[in-house]
Amino acid sequence: MATRLRRVSTLVLLVASLLIPDHGSAAGDSQLEKIRAERAALLEKIDAHEAEAATLDDKVDALNARMIDLRRDLVRLDAQLAGLESQVRSAQARIDETQARMDKIKAVATEQAVMLYKAGATDTLDTLLDSETLAELDARAEFLGVAAALNTDELVEYGRLQATIESQHRELFARKRELNEVKITQNTLLAQLDKDHAELAEELNKLEGTLAEEHRHEGDLAFAQARLEGDIDAALARQASAARGTSVQGFIWPLNGAITSYYGPRWGRMHEGIDIDGVTGQPVIASNSGVVILSSYYSGYGNAVVIDHGGGITTLYGHHSELNVSVGQEVSRGDMVGKVGCTGSCTGDHLHFEVRVNGSPVDPLTYLP
Repeated sequence: MATRLRRVSTLVLLVASLLIPDHGSAAGDSQLEKIRAERAALLEKIDAHEAEAATLDDKVDALNARMIDLRRDLVRLDAQLAGLESQVRSAQARIDETQARMDKIKAVATEQAVMLYKAGATDTLDTLLDSETLAELDARAEFLGVAAALNTDELVEYGRLQATIESQHRELFARKRELNEVKITQNTLLAQLDKDHAELAEELNKLEGTLAEEHRHEGDLAFAQARLEGDIDAALARQASAARGTSVQGFIWPLNGAITSYYGPRWGRMHEGIDIDGVTGQPVIASNSGVVILSSYYSGYGNAVVIDHGGGITTLYGHHSELNVSVGQEVSRGDMVGKVGCTGSCTGDHLHFEVRVNGSPVDPLTYLP
């Protein structure tokens, strides 16, 4: 009969607590909504900035790839230029050799040129000395019959060597000038790419700095939100427990919920506390003021808290999903010590609550209102 009356009394108190309007948390709820709205807006901004950063990353990667290709082209171009310069040196060596031959026949060729000039054969002289290419010289010489003329062998050879040297110089210097122009163009493009890369990198660094600041701010807001939510939940838990009153020993209910298992024999062994129904994350509050002497995983109790209230009286709160106090911490009646869970040996979300006097368990209901 006593047990049935106790259950009815508990149910009446639970219903009464649910019907009491929550005036105390109105300001907290308003502040919480403000924080949530600010955090949501900030998260949208972070998403946009992260998308922008990803786009910049892609641009930087593309520029890096282009610069790598250009540097490869420049290496190939340098190799071509080095090869051409080697060809120029070889050609110069041949030119020097030819020049030496020209120097050897220069005196005789000059005498032959004087003879042609005196003879009035200026066209022949111009053909041999003014032709820019061998093909031009050969064609003009054949047309004028220079090849058949007497005493012009050295002069013809001198003209041929001179045309060869000029042709080689024009070809080699033209190629070298062309390659230099290409190299200048590519260096200009590479410099522009380096500039673009530096500008993009600077923009990316600036954006990453903004993102870091925004993430820091978002973390602060998340912490403030979680803390405020916890404070509101704890306030509601205290309010619900306060609705059930305070015992003559000064204890309140640690969780406003129905008792699902009472103190006493159960399943062939002693159940040394009571199980109070709850849902994961629901705040559990200190039943009375005291000092925390345990806050850790504790065998079948799972995540557990033990509070020493003095006078040999301790309370135990078991199966938490989260612990919110540490050993040595002083807590006041109604302070949140943890959150409902199902750690350790349990079959569902609930709070296991024990009261011990000088280490021996007693029925918690003798200490609760």
